[in-house]
Amino acid sequence: MRTRWIVLGSGALVILILFAFPQWWPLVNRSPVSDALPGLADLPLEEQVVLEQIARNNLRFAEALIQAGLAGASAVPLEDQAMPVMLGATVYKKGDFTGVDAVRRAGGEAVVYEVVGDASLGSAWVIRLENFEVRNGPELHVFLSANPAPRTPEEVREGGLGIDLGPLKGTMGSQNFSLPAGFDMSPAQSVVIFSIPFQEVFATAQLF
Repeated sequence: MRTRWIVLGSGALVILILFAFPQWWPLVNRSPVSDALPGLADLPLEEQVVLEQIARNNLRFAEALIQAGLAGASAVPLEDQAMPVMLGATVYKKGDFTGVDAVRRAGGEAVVYEVVGDASLGSAWVIRLENFEVRNGPELHVFLSANPAPRTPEEVREGGLGIDLGPLKGTMGSQNFSLPAGFDMSPAQSVVIFSIPFQEVFATAQLF
């Protein structure tokens, strides 16, 4: 009888350990890198794994990503989310955003509108990020790139394009960016979310 109780108790202990595995394993498996990153433990586990990898190559970037993640999302002001008045506008190209990893990620659609105006000036352009959301990051800007899926600063500026449309107006919500009449849109192959101080790509939308 005593042996039976020992076996039952041991089995229950094993089940308890396995059941609680997601809670205790990150605590006992912390690396020296994670200990050097204040605030890391407050982020989702899938982000922690990626941030530890980033920290091994660029500690300052990882720290900035942690602080941005802890700060959370910022909504685009409602007045900036509205579709602008565009007489005679047609959709030129569009594409869906895809991220780099569990930290550098975005969703939504980039739509390029061609606004036909004075024939002597050529078309003007509006780039709209529709139903857009991106994980918060350090000083994120919107770029036009000639590369369909850039992952490096050199690829973002490939072909001498790499047009900086300006900073995001928020990390959550539709927003608009414009280019003047006469701009040659033909080389543009993607819209890119790009961190200025760290020269890192967060997400791209290949244009079709």
